[in-house]
Amino acid sequence: MSTSAMNYYPRGPQGPEGAQGPQGWRPQGPQGWGPQDPQGWSPQGWGPQDPQGWSPQDPQGWGPQGPQSPGVYGGVPRGVATPFRQQVFQQLVQKRHSCDDDNDDDVIVATCLQDLLHVDDDQGFGPCAAALDVLSKRREELPALPLQLFRKRGILVVLVLEVASLYRQLSTSAALTHVASNRVCNCLALIQSVATHQASKAFLLDARIPLLLYPLLTLPGSDRASEFVRVTTLGMIGSLVKEDDSQSVFFLVESELISLCLRIMGNVNSTDRARSVSAWIVQKLLLNDFGLWYVCQTPERFYAVASTLAKMVDVLLEVPSIRALKHVIRTYLRLCDNPTARAVFKHCFPYGLLADESLQDLPRPIRMSLSEDPATAQGLKMLLRLLNQ
Repeated sequence: MSTSAMNYYPRGPQGPEGAQGPQGWRPQGPQGWGPQDPQGWSPQGWGPQDPQGWSPQDPQGWGPQGPQSPGVYGGVPRGVATPFRQQVFQQLVQKRHSCDDDNDDDVIVATCLQDLLHVDDDQGFGPCAAALDVLSKRREELPALPLQLFRKRGILVVLVLEVASLYRQLSTSAALTHVASNRVCNCLALIQSVATHQASKAFLLDARIPLLLYPLLTLPGSDRASEFVRVTTLGMIGSLVKEDDSQSVFFLVESELISLCLRIMGNVNSTDRARSVSAWIVQKLLLNDFGLWYVCQTPERFYAVASTLAKMVDVLLEVPSIRALKHVIRTYLRLCDNPTARAVFKHCFPYGLLADESLQDLPRPIRMSLSEDPATAQGLKMLLRLLNQ
């Protein structure tokens, strides 16, 4: 077979032609260079070994050592110092907030949704991160955003993959960076927005998306970044039970969410906000008849809930919080709707909540907290009357 029939291209201006290709020839090379070429040229024209640092993977043609890209987003070069990257990122965020179109919400949302499909650099800066930041901060102002996120092809996949990428990072490093924490929390906030709409909520449950988030509730460490992720995850899950939705309650109860919330409530290192949101979720689940039946069905489940509530009362004696105390008292009231649970509490009830109807002999931290919320104080009086009957 002749060399012309094989249509081989020479490596360089003086390169000889050959039919067997042992010299690194490539028939389809539009630039005339093969992947084995010692100069590092690839079919796209530039190779990863190129001494100028150009990379064929970059859609703008810029590589790790390349200068700033003149792209439409102002460029987020991969090889520059982090402070400059952050400055460019803030410019992106400001640009997406204004969108150069009199702050038209439709234009901002459409632009940000398109940006979510872009791949950011290896430090997590770029148009996708900017879009996450803008949409998460403005989600309360955009009532149509839940359905737009749900209906735009690929957006939910991007959000789920962003959360999954955190597990990959934690598998190689025990420390959670603030950049990664903020990025995941922005994704969780948008998923929470999707969960507020009835149509999209049903899809999240059918796809079992909440199960992917459960490991975030047990992140190791008590640093601010990890706690931020835990609280945001609790908020996202809590949005599923904010309304009286039996489908959501069945799913969350059967998937053992209560035990995860009890773990946070009983952890002395948890923040007051994390304990309060966890107690609120347990309370909402118990308000449903299925949730109350599930907890009181076996002694082990009931003991787990009762002992955790008692631990929370002990913590509130040291660190008073009316927000957490309110949910504890309401949970006790709901449990007392079960005759067996009420009989147990008559003989086994936290000392920190025992008092007469005047509540004057309560421990001082509890008494001071109740003075801030008369409705919660009335709830405790009702609970004590039930136990004294």
